[in-house]
Amino acid sequence: MLYAASANAVSLLTPSQTRFGMRSLDGGEARLRSEFHGTVLDWRFCFDVDGIEIEWQTRETGEWGLRFWVALVVHGGGRWHFDEGSGELRNDVADAPRDRSLRVRAAHAPLLVTFHDDLDAVRQEFLDRGYFYLGSRAESGTTAALRFNLEEIPRQRIVCRQGTIDIPALPREDWALADAHPPGGAQQALQAINDVIRWNHVYDAVNRRPYTGLTRFWSTQKFGGFGVWLDDVAFNAWLWGHIDLQGAKDNLAAIFSFQTEAGNFPCLVTGNDAWIDRSQLPILGYVVWNLYQRSGDEGLIRWAFPRLLANFDWWWRHRELAGAGLVAYGTTPGVGRGLYRGTKLGAKNESAMDNSPVHDDAPFDPATGLLQAFDVGANSLLALDNEMLISMADRLGEVATAKRLRARHADHVARIRDQLWDAERGVFANRLRGGSFVRQLAPTSFYPLVAGAATSEQATALVNNYLLPWEKFGGDVGLPSVARDDPSYQDNVYWRGRVWPTLNFWTQRGLLRAGFHEQARELADKSWRLFQDGWRERICGENFHPETGAITDQPDTDSFYSWGALMAAMAVAQTVDVTPWSSGVARPDHGLVPLSGLLSR
Repeated sequence: MLYAASANAVSLLTPSQTRFGMRSLDGGEARLRSEFHGTVLDWRFCFDVDGIEIEWQTRETGEWGLRFWVALVVHGGGRWHFDEGSGELRNDVADAPRDRSLRVRAAHAPLLVTFHDDLDAVRQEFLDRGYFYLGSRAESGTTAALRFNLEEIPRQRIVCRQGTIDIPALPREDWALADAHPPGGAQQALQAINDVIRWNHVYDAVNRRPYTGLTRFWSTQKFGGFGVWLDDVAFNAWLWGHIDLQGAKDNLAAIFSFQTEAGNFPCLVTGNDAWIDRSQLPILGYVVWNLYQRSGDEGLIRWAFPRLLANFDWWWRHRELAGAGLVAYGTTPGVGRGLYRGTKLGAKNESAMDNSPVHDDAPFDPATGLLQAFDVGANSLLALDNEMLISMADRLGEVATAKRLRARHADHVARIRDQLWDAERGVFANRLRGGSFVRQLAPTSFYPLVAGAATSEQATALVNNYLLPWEKFGGDVGLPSVARDDPSYQDNVYWRGRVWPTLNFWTQRGLLRAGFHEQARELADKSWRLFQDGWRERICGENFHPETGAITDQPDTDSFYSWGALMAAMAVAQTVDVTPWSSGVARPDHGLVPLSGLLSR
């Protein structure tokens, strides 16, 4: 807790006052920078099995250091006791040996130790009484506040652990917010992935488990304690596959825990709401199979396969439009009480591209809950999901299921190739139920490439006539979320023009699969440069301006969003990559640190 007397203000290191620094690849160290009313502190946290070490150093002062206070507030677990002679705070855990009691000790003893009823009482005392008040000074209580000011203690080290603590020594070395890596290198990209997902990996106190949030900024206030938005958390699981398989499993467990009896994974579940009437793009098959490829953990697919299969079958039962062998987005009538249930907006939620122009002309049928348009993105990724399930069924010896899935897959891919190809324009596009093609185009037009659904002629036309020309999806900043020559491109609001990492990711994967390796490399390089522009300031964009690459030019974008790290992942893939359609590429000069075997296959 920080207290600035100049403003009589208190901070609990809120995200708006914090810049997230490096996280070590083994999870043992974290760094951040706080700025509060002109005072800048750098922080370092080191973790081990028994406890944590906390360090700070003053970088800039916004007022006299005597008037800027740092309080370490310790609460929970019964009563705490402070020994002024030793400068140690101790909590004797019930039924535990005395040498395993929890202890806190600082290199510089606190200037004042106070005790309170709870955390908010500490905050309120600072606001009501300032830093001179001594009435709460005591030797024991349920919530302890160890107080230091920056005049006396501009640099500090505090150790919190079980067992005996020697007087901590101050660190000799200085440390930066983030260690330097060669600009543009795969190691820098890997470190960026690690930093983004580890900072957004939080503890869900409602469901009592860890998971990686979309952004740690949203969990408490916006989502009521936790928020599992399906595709976001699925991508987080995939990103963890570069670092630590357990992090991936944490996120899969969070998703699977909310699977409905009907079989679908809900679009969104938070502490406030549950959108069980709709799902989101079926990408989990790809995620799980790719994690298996990286780790060799067959138990992962054995655990996940029946759940993934139930979700796949749900799509065909509830989202096939007019028996045409193609699916549409929707919101299942009469299911749940989620916000936007039974509306066109609810159906668009399923696309993860809520306000995309490709939905503008699609009518919504309240009786079926379906948008009356066959969506090229949904069908392509559902076909990819089918393909991944076939691989799992083969691996697990599920012969009958594999046969059923192969028949469905062959039919589905043929329908995408034949019925969602607009021969007049030479592009894959959404198609209205009545037969006409949707005018607006998004990068989802490239998704048939990742599904293996395009002919070589179709793929070449897509690249030459739509990927490369600036007026479509080309240019140094891209891919825009709608073609640049569409009027809605000028809106620059969310999915109406801005660049999104997810769109770049699936397009780049598709280019690789279709054999357009040079174009895939160019898109990966473009994405990495765009990411780096923000990362220099430790910003990881949810989306980007399609011409300037700016992140914070719009109020509707988050500045530390987990799937922004997909842009860095494409850079790592330039050196080390594992895909369902290749055995993996690892160049001997990549210089990456060992990744627990996850990228060794």
